[in-house]
Amino acid sequence: DGREKKEGIEELRWRVVECRYLNDKGEYEEVIKITEEIGKLSETIKQDGEQAIKRIRIDALNEQLTASIWQGSFDNNLEKVEEGIRLIDELEEQNEIEEREDIERKVHLFSSKGRIYWLKGEQNKAKKFHQKSLALSEAVGNKQLIALSLNNLGLYYFAINDLDSAIDYTKKSLKIREELGNKILISGSLNNLGTFYGQKGELNKALEFHKKSLKIKEEVGNKRFIAMSRVNIGNIYYQKGELDLGMKELKLSLQLIERKSDYQSIYTFINIGSIFQELGEFEAALEQFKQALILNTEIGNKQDIVCTLFYLVCVSIDMEELEQARDYLKDLQEMSEQKEDKLADLQSRLAEALILKTSKRRKKLAKAEEILEKIVEEADEEIIFHESVVKAIINLSELLLKELRATGDEEILEELEENVEKLSEIAEEQQSHTILVESYWLKAQLALVKLDLKEARKLLSQAQTMAEEKGLERVARKISSEHDQLLHQLDQWEELIANDASITERVKVANLEELVGWMARKREIIIEEPEDEPIMLLLVAESGIPIYSKKFDQNKELQDMLISGFLTSINNFVQEAFEVKGVIKRIMHEEYTISFDLIETILFCYVYDGQSYTAMKKLETLISGVQGSEMWSALEKVGKTGRGLNPGERAQMEDVIEEIFVIN
Repeated sequence: DGREKKEGIEELRWRVVECRYLNDKGEYEEVIKITEEIGKLSETIKQDGEQAIKRIRIDALNEQLTASIWQGSFDNNLEKVEEGIRLIDELEEQNEIEEREDIERKVHLFSSKGRIYWLKGEQNKAKKFHQKSLALSEAVGNKQLIALSLNNLGLYYFAINDLDSAIDYTKKSLKIREELGNKILISGSLNNLGTFYGQKGELNKALEFHKKSLKIKEEVGNKRFIAMSRVNIGNIYYQKGELDLGMKELKLSLQLIERKSDYQSIYTFINIGSIFQELGEFEAALEQFKQALILNTEIGNKQDIVCTLFYLVCVSIDMEELEQARDYLKDLQEMSEQKEDKLADLQSRLAEALILKTSKRRKKLAKAEEILEKIVEEADEEIIFHESVVKAIINLSELLLKELRATGDEEILEELEENVEKLSEIAEEQQSHTILVESYWLKAQLALVKLDLKEARKLLSQAQTMAEEKGLERVARKISSEHDQLLHQLDQWEELIANDASITERVKVANLEELVGWMARKREIIIEEPEDEPIMLLLVAESGIPIYSKKFDQNKELQDMLISGFLTSINNFVQEAFEVKGVIKRIMHEEYTISFDLIETILFCYVYDGQSYTAMKKLETLISGVQGSEMWSALEKVGKTGRGLNPGERAQMEDVIEEIFVIN
């Protein structure tokens, strides 16, 4: 009898170990099934095994909580946490507590409790339990649990949009996990860092962390985690504007995931739906969002149901299926009433405003404006759900623009400026470079409407530079194209200034409505401009001494007067360029564009026909290839002495330029 009893307890212990293995493999349904069996079997063990059974039950509860949280189902999980804590308290009362092991069990329970509150959006409660977990982990010196608590605190700070703190805590967690060598946990920290940098808009860094995470997950062989990494990589490509690459990654993710009610599947459907929506393939987007809604409903996660219904309202509006949009809105409003939740209320009101905004009737448009203004006003007091508030600001701006075009009322222009300023504030608070780039772009167009051409050009340059630094290539190219268009329109703008043109005329020329409309609907940016055609390249020293020049097409007739005009334009610009260092500028001369980049004491001047974006990339490539090399020393020497390059140096320079500007 004694032997059988011991075998019974040992069997349960091994089943708990099996659950840990299955959780690492992502087999959550199987974990829940086994832990429920452990609970039933534990009731058949006799009383003299009570303490051991309690510990097995606590361990089984911890594994079950892990699986349930990964699935996104947490409605009854708080009760399970309390059951585990009750069992530990009973052990303590009976003086049967094993200090280190039982404290570690409590850490897992507090950690799960914090994650549940995090998922429910109750962040203050989440922080409290993660801090308790960290204190207990440090008390017993368990590095793995210290790393877990730090990781969870990183997620808490991410939820409240303190991204620098989120990154700091997660890097501390990663360092410990790398010391311990647990690949699954290392990949989890890398994945989180990718997500946090993605939220900041630092997309190249985000991609780097997600790819590192994917590599480890492929080594481990967890298909679900591999799928999640591919979703994240696809989402970063999507944000960068590389939609084909994004869709490729997301489809690979779908191939790995069986249709299951868990976060990975839902997250994949939502992201693929978002990309289809941006591409204008609304039917396909609708189908993906419907799949996400079905899975969310199966889980019973009300907060995610609310978010998915909002996506369905938006894509239905895009499809001009307004009755369908209203049906989803009705479901959303019912969810909002059932669940006293700020996000549900906010998204319900925002969805209603977006539907009203499609009407041509003034009464409905006024109602939409009123709802959006209320959302933005509330955000002045406390911004929790940044994405929804940003959407409200942009859609309100679109309504104000229509009113401005119709009335020419300067008060409306002031309201628009206030909205864009709020957008900048949110971007800086959220540390979102994506939104900050868009706010600079909007400010530039508003500066045009106010006839401040210098400020408009400065803001466009800032927006483009930031977009390039953060990996937003398509946005950078579009902003560059807008800047080119402004250069071509300078005479028109000067005429508007001379004629004291109305605000209505200025809004039309500034193309502000198109920009705000794109921001409101987030469609794919189409790049149609041809690449630049090289005309001339000149290098000028700070002293004004020409260092190097090249005319690309010897067969192309460039009159001496035209070349002289280029040089005059450059000479007029050199002094200003050396005063304002570190900024790439461009000017127009007849039908050609001249781009400048000042590096140390040398001004690079590139004359070309066509778009500036590819021209500047070539100029950057030239500078990075020459700077720091022997050629740089030779160019600096020419700038100081006025003597030309020797034949060998000139031939070397010619080879570099040919490779960058002609062959490529």
